[in-house]
Amino acid sequence: MKLKLLTDENIAKSVVNALRRTGYDVKDVKEEKLFGISDEEVLELANKENRVIITHDKDFANLINNPNQKHSGIVLVRFSDQTPENVINKLLPLLKKLRDKIKNAFLLVADDMARII
Repeated sequence: MKLKLLTDENIAKSVVNALRRTGYDVKDVKEEKLFGISDEEVLELANKENRVIITHDKDFANLINNPNQKHSGIVLVRFSDQTPENVINKLLPLLKKLRDKIKNAFLLVADDMARII
């Protein structure tokens, strides 16, 4: 099954495009003109469409601490260099490597670490 992604509005367009070029089915909050929707609404949309959220927003970690909160997967990107080029260069290989483990998991990626929580 192909991994479907939902990119939060803080994910650069160039990252979205790179994900698509790599073969991912990506829905982007900005392209859908859903600017300013709450994290809960982003989570609800992702759940409805069975998509893994890609975000820089660490508030998503707080959302999933609720034991009743369901999600299809969240990738929290927290590199010290959050430029689109760096995110593309580091995130894409990690997604490929961990693709089978991301679904329904919380993945924290940082400079020298990728941890599934």
